[in-house]
Amino acid sequence: METLVAPHGGALTERIVSPAEEPSLREIAAASPSLVLDARELADLELLAVGAASPLRGFLGAADYESVLARMRLADGTVWPLPLTLAVSDEDAARLERGSAVALRDGRGFLWAVLTVSEVHRRDPLAEARAVYRTEDAAHPGVAYLLSRPVNLVAGEVRAFPLPDDLPFAAHRLTPRQLRARIAAKGWKRVAGFQTRNPIHRAHEHLTKLALEFTDGIVIHPLVGETKGDDVPAAVRFRAYEALLERYYPKDRTLLAAFPAAMRYAGPREALFHALVRKNYGISHLIVGRDHAGVGGYYGPLESQLIFDTFEPAELGITPLRFEPTFFCRACDALASPRTCPHGPADRLDLSGSRVREILRSGGDLPREFTRPEVAEILRTHLGGVGRADGQPRKSGFILWFTGLSGAGKSTLAGRVQEALSGERAVEILDGDEVRTHLSRGLGFSREDRDTNIRRIGFVARLLARNGVGVVTAAISPYAETRAEMRRLADEEGIPFLEVYAEASLDALVQRDVKGLYQKALRGEIAHFTGVSDPYEAPIAPDLVVHTDRDAVEESASQVLGLLAARGLLLSRRAA
Repeated sequence: METLVAPHGGALTERIVSPAEEPSLREIAAASPSLVLDARELADLELLAVGAASPLRGFLGAADYESVLARMRLADGTVWPLPLTLAVSDEDAARLERGSAVALRDGRGFLWAVLTVSEVHRRDPLAEARAVYRTEDAAHPGVAYLLSRPVNLVAGEVRAFPLPDDLPFAAHRLTPRQLRARIAAKGWKRVAGFQTRNPIHRAHEHLTKLALEFTDGIVIHPLVGETKGDDVPAAVRFRAYEALLERYYPKDRTLLAAFPAAMRYAGPREALFHALVRKNYGISHLIVGRDHAGVGGYYGPLESQLIFDTFEPAELGITPLRFEPTFFCRACDALASPRTCPHGPADRLDLSGSRVREILRSGGDLPREFTRPEVAEILRTHLGGVGRADGQPRKSGFILWFTGLSGAGKSTLAGRVQEALSGERAVEILDGDEVRTHLSRGLGFSREDRDTNIRRIGFVARLLARNGVGVVTAAISPYAETRAEMRRLADEEGIPFLEVYAEASLDALVQRDVKGLYQKALRGEIAHFTGVSDPYEAPIAPDLVVHTDRDAVEESASQVLGLLAARGLLLSRRAA
């Protein structure tokens, strides 16, 4: 008798055909047109094939799609928060007829499944973005993906072939039926699940062990599908999970399995999706964090937990375990949460992902209270924080962002910094005037155009920095909000970002202005001149202020190099 939680919809809808059906299905595929699926679509197809997406039998048609967007339910009323769809080009859409078969392949040409077309419909990408991600902002990775794909969607049931033999994490890539069998063999009934796309540090380890206190066992179920470029790769994470479980978890009460879904970063909707899908794997209780499946500041800190309250428990069939965020409190000398610790943020050991990467890349050590040393060493090796053959630490990229009024000396200081570091690393300067000439030709000086120019500088800076280049930007960048956006985007990629304010009085700038531009602006002859007829929002808390109207260039440059040295971004302090 089945003692585990029932699959969503009541039964697993596995779509992999039997060995007897496979030859005839291959004949159908050979006589049919093919579609090549991208990584996310392949991940969705795998969920459909193995029954993880039960009760779905294929990619959504228009009625289900619209219902999911509008009310987080399929057309028949079953709770389902995310649209699983298959996008096709205009050319492909024109040749697909209702009732016809189409072969689904990956980029290598490997045949995964055959879809029977039920309809081809169209989506409004921005409407889907607003419904699923609550934003149209293309900086959101889910929105960016959505806007890059065709608007035509082909719907229909799929019949899948056995999964490829060379999929990664084969030993851990358990289907719902396989994982349910493992759980049943252990005699578990109340089963906790932990969804993660990150390494498990001490705070998350603490939460999983709290869950073990009132369940029979726990499945550590990390996502191994496509994630953001700055997320730790699944192969690295799995080495960390295996090391952690080997030494710090009870073997008879813990299972490690791979979850093949791709991340959408859909916050509350994706938290609910992760829970419903885990029912199919036999998990009855899912740990749901405060910002589960979130990214940036697009969702409120509690929304991923509160979304479960908008449905009746019986129609969900899985219990969310809603824990407060956990941290190490120095005053308590213990792992704690806001519910158990009376101390303030100053006593908490709280390291952002970008700070962790910065520490490891520069050769530093993570506190043992934050992460297990085995995990830290695995991450250090991945991030290049181990020594080079010559004993020197590896180089990591950074962004040194100079801001200040025209004539404040930003470009001069950028050149001095590049010259000082040229012997030890690659350094590139992104000068505001040069970027306007080569990348932003045609932009004016409105607020919108200025922000566009700065965002282009920021994009190129991140591209270079993530490849180990030290990037020095020299642009006025007058608006605090846009500069903060550049810092946030760098932080999300783990790129050290240092803001340096080149401060000089207006009188000094007028005196050193050989072109007389300030005088013309003051007379009203030049419109939109920053600092005179257009605003400049000086940084409130920059990493460094250099007073270029009173200090020599050499003194200011020395201060900047000292800042880089203090942040561990110089291979040698000799440059400072």
